Amino acid sequence: MSKLIGNRIPVRGKSGCEFYTLLRSAPRSAHELTAIDLFCGAGGLTLGLMNAGFDVRLGSDSSEACGATHSQNFPPVPFHLGDIRTLSPQTLLKKTGLRAGELDVLAGGPPCQGFSIIGERNLSDPRNALFRAYLEIARTTRPKAIVMENVTGLATMRRGAVLRDIAVAFEKIGYTVSCAELLAAQYGVPQMRWRLIFIGWRNDGHGHLKHCGFPQPTHGDGNIGDLLPNRTITQAESAQFLTTFDAISDLPKLGIGQQSHVYAGKPTTPYQTAMRSGLRQELYNHYAPNISDLNVQRIAALRPGQDWRDLPHDLLTAGLRRALRKDHTRRYRRMTWDGVPRSIITKFRDPKSGEYSHPDQDRTISIREAARIQSFPDWFEFCGSNSDQYEQVGNAVPPLLGRAVGHALRAALIGGDHSTLPPRSRYRIPSLEATLFPDAADEVLA
Repeated sequence: MSKLIGNRIPVRGKSGCEFYTLLRSAPRSAHELTAIDLFCGAGGLTLGLMNAGFDVRLGSDSSEACGATHSQNFPPVPFHLGDIRTLSPQTLLKKTGLRAGELDVLAGGPPCQGFSIIGERNLSDPRNALFRAYLEIARTTRPKAIVMENVTGLATMRRGAVLRDIAVAFEKIGYTVSCAELLAAQYGVPQMRWRLIFIGWRNDGHGHLKHCGFPQPTHGDGNIGDLLPNRTITQAESAQFLTTFDAISDLPKLGIGQQSHVYAGKPTTPYQTAMRSGLRQELYNHYAPNISDLNVQRIAALRPGQDWRDLPHDLLTAGLRRALRKDHTRRYRRMTWDGVPRSIITKFRDPKSGEYSHPDQDRTISIREAARIQSFPDWFEFCGSNSDQYEQVGNAVPPLLGRAVGHALRAALIGGDHSTLPPRSRYRIPSLEATLFPDAADEVLA
């Protein structure tokens, strides 16, 4: 496998493991900036912002397991457990020691499933209540910038009408918003994971920063918007991204349902060295999901890169026996060492969910392997049941992506970089003024 590692980390202007190292606390600087992370989950965005130099004053989530993980990894950062609709803006400011208008960045990923309903859009869907609550907190606390992340499916829904609703909702509270689809692999994350990032700037004093805060890619030759979800990505376009081998090849072998607490060897790539920084032999969360004997047989019958279409007929499920061969092409697919891992989801423990079977061990990837693919450093310990940990890892913002966004926000806030989104990204997702969507529905999110 030596041909896969070598010295091929294509970081623009950087080299070695330094780029990938994530510290436990924010580096101090002359410009201390503050942030709050709502819907923080395990804390991937919190960790990224901290490593971009932000003083994260508060994390909040409704999951007790996320609260335990937060306390384990960010002990100095207060955590609010509960629905943000129970967190008044006044209480939030008191907890953070800030006054209205002082907060630099309010970040979070409120669910917008109500926007994602197939067919008729339902603006009164109760699932939009958390989005409304998030904007109400923003309206009262008046941060300089609002960062919101969500699924990329919002970008094209109803020919832009959903984006228009979100944009108008931001405008109503005094913010101008832009958005872009960011691919995690372009920022050093060994994963083909896209997220839709909204950045809103407060109009009174920061409106000139419109389009700012979106980081230019550090890996590969593409720009923002060059590689899009649900489009074919060629081998040449992904050749410089980190691979499965770069990410997890040093982790100990496991059997089904087994866990290892110590490393078995030394790191072999710069990324692995960075992920193991600060540790000796201790290893957390390296647990291989307990799957059925039948699924073990299915994985064992496949070579790297093969999927359900390569299984013997007697190992196919009833549904797959009826399926067209062009459908479900990643079900039961086995990962390859030289491929770029697919987006980690909460069901990565189940081989039928996608490309989550280990390249040469007859099992699905461990919690730690999934966390590595998400760019969580090995010192970051996930708490709760195994199911809780699958959810936390699968739902997280990759910390390295969060750090990239944090650096771009920081550059804009301190006046060092007012760069804008590249033209192609503006073509794919315009700046969201309602006038750019003349065909959108007249109704907007009230």
